[in-house]
Amino acid sequence: MTRIYDTSDYKKHKRPKGWGSLCPDDTLSRAQNLLDSGASVGDAVFNVEGELCYRAQSHAERDGATYWHGHPIPWTRLPPSAKNALVASGRLDLAVYRKAIRKSWGREFDR
Repeated sequence: MTRIYDTSDYKKHKRPKGWGSLCPDDTLSRAQNLLDSGASVGDAVFNVEGELCYRAQSHAERDGATYWHGHPIPWTRLPPSAKNALVASGRLDLAVYRKAIRKSWGREFDR
């Protein structure tokens, strides 16, 4: 099933009136790339970029596709299986992961 990053009807993590952990102002193509290159764990997809760690969840299915939305999370919430898959795929360096944990990257998203 095709995964499509969808920003049309899910506003929780959007500026200016969003709540929860607010997403950076990303382009749709960047968000789609993060979804496509992420690690699937259970019903979520995890990915990292720079100092940010992301989690995406499916919120709809129609016409043979699943529609997803994502948001930043604290690095401490990255499941070990997702971390290992991201390291294996080259998306994450272990030194960056250790630094992220040591410096508490993403703690502002812990709500």
